[in-house]
Amino acid sequence: MKQYLYKTLAFVLLGVILNIFLCVNVFAQQLPKTPKNSDDYIRIIKYYRYLNPDSALIFVKQGLKIAEQQGDDLGKAALLNQHGMIDDNATRYRESREKYLQAEAIYREKGDDVGLAATIVRLGVVEKRKGNYDKALAYFMEALNISEKNNHKLGMLEGRVVFAEAYYSLGEYQNALSNLRIAEEIDRQIPLSNLSLNMYINFGYVYTKLGEYEKAISYVNNGLSKSNRVEFNGLKISLLRQLATTYFMQGKTKDAIKVYRQALSFTREIKNVLREQTTLVELSEVYAKQQPDSALFFLLQSLKIAEKHKMYRQQITALDKIGDLYKTKGNLAKALFYIEKRSELAEKVFYTDMMKQVSSLESAYELEKSKAQLNELTLKNREQQIFYNIVLFVAIAIFMVLVITLVYYFRSKHLNKLLKKANLELEESNEIKDKFFSIIAHDIRSPLVSTISILRLINDKELDEKTQHQMVNKLMLHCDSSLEILDKLLKWGQMQIKGVRLNISEFDPLPNILRNLALFQEAAAQKNIAINVDIPGDIMLQADADHFDFVIRNLTANAIKFTNSNGEVSLKAEAVDRNKIKFEVRDNGVGISQARIKKLFELSAMGTKGTKSEEGTSLGLIICREFVAANEGEMEVSSEVGQGTIFSFTMKGFLKKIA
Repeated sequence: MKQYLYKTLAFVLLGVILNIFLCVNVFAQQLPKTPKNSDDYIRIIKYYRYLNPDSALIFVKQGLKIAEQQGDDLGKAALLNQHGMIDDNATRYRESREKYLQAEAIYREKGDDVGLAATIVRLGVVEKRKGNYDKALAYFMEALNISEKNNHKLGMLEGRVVFAEAYYSLGEYQNALSNLRIAEEIDRQIPLSNLSLNMYINFGYVYTKLGEYEKAISYVNNGLSKSNRVEFNGLKISLLRQLATTYFMQGKTKDAIKVYRQALSFTREIKNVLREQTTLVELSEVYAKQQPDSALFFLLQSLKIAEKHKMYRQQITALDKIGDLYKTKGNLAKALFYIEKRSELAEKVFYTDMMKQVSSLESAYELEKSKAQLNELTLKNREQQIFYNIVLFVAIAIFMVLVITLVYYFRSKHLNKLLKKANLELEESNEIKDKFFSIIAHDIRSPLVSTISILRLINDKELDEKTQHQMVNKLMLHCDSSLEILDKLLKWGQMQIKGVRLNISEFDPLPNILRNLALFQEAAAQKNIAINVDIPGDIMLQADADHFDFVIRNLTANAIKFTNSNGEVSLKAEAVDRNKIKFEVRDNGVGISQARIKKLFELSAMGTKGTKSEEGTSLGLIICREFVAANEGEMEVSSEVGQGTIFSFTMKGFLKKIA
């Protein structure tokens, strides 16, 4: 009996050693140590595309250089396709589309219909992932027509499979099945390929969705029986996951867990971290309702993998699910922590990507505009040259030639002046636009992100009354801050576009000041701040009353905002010249450093908080200074940290003659 056991163990050990030896040989054959051509690089890139996208990109760039040096245009097109797939997987759809279009142009030029059809399919996949199903189906139809025209069975199979995926996404399951059955008939006529396994996966998708679980299981198992080749490892994992999903939907939770664990073990065996992360997330969903702690265990593992490999989309998904699980468990503190972390990451990833796309669109617009101007100038130059040749041909007198030359010179000079003026206007317009983007990105998006997170928590109706009251107060502060910034932004933007409009009148400033101070009695009372007014009754202003009110309101609001409780704010006015009145708004608050004073009237100086965490913005000060300047006055600031601040400004005015 012992001899039989020893023989069995020896046989198993020998099998393991042979298996490792075969795997090493296979990978040694697949990944050449010194790639020499585009085919070698493509084999390496396919291996790293999911395992380590950054490494794959390095090999793509190296391969493109080699293809350029060797004049291998078709190899270059294939490498561009691989580059596009890497960008596609990272949701960089604009970049991936550019790579596919470059590859398409090469394939069309070289007359390679097989490569052309495959590239057009990739273009359709990009549109499908963006949600543009009409464009996606048009691309798939074009690719299928090319493959059918050349009777290329593999291309025809791919066309039917992607059609089925598109119809599945649209919820048209019968159309999806029709295309899959045609694909199944084509697949019987050609050798097994990765597209064959994709077809079985799609059968699993559709039949599971239709509730025909046994058919789904049959097709997936058929695919699994054919997936035992190294090049099909990724698809084997996808088949296992689909089988587990079908079992879970059928209510066979134990079978689902068993298959998911089998898939997870295999992902770790072949070191496919992307599919390992996805499998962990799907496995957590099986445990979510009955065993939330187990679900959290798997989600935290998936988050760790996503963070290590910088999988931002996967991090966001994992954080979202972890937050939901903690909320279900009643741990609202941790739920809020993960939700806020998810929001910060989403804002960082998607907003950065959005700004890159905006920048790229602007660059493309400027390039096209420059080309149009260049074409226009080229056309004008040609017209002038033709005119000049005609003048020479008819031998007009030297005097006429000189006159025409002078006319041409002055006209060109005039056009150059117009062009310079247009460029200056364009630069000013771009500067205003950049300021708007800067303000929106800095002071409007951040409060809105926090507001959305707070609203979600309040909407759950699981907070106690005290916490809910605190959340509502915080929400009101965010909303008040956002509204204040938005009002000032609209006023500033209107000034940038239309200029500062003046409505000069003579008025006594004291009633205006008292009326505006009444608006801040509540805020001052909450902080026990005394407001002192020292305004003579014999002064008159010759200015825009609305502008004066705006300046007084903003300076007083800032003084209260940055003064500690039990502080003091004072307003003072005096005549400093025969036709000039000087106003001061003084506080004994926190003060402003000299370094900040230098940048106080710049947009980069936004985001200061008051003594009670009130939101502050330098946009109001910028508008104040522009209003004062429009009324032919000047604005100054002096301050000392910890001692207080004095804002002063002048406007045209005079002393009344009192009998």
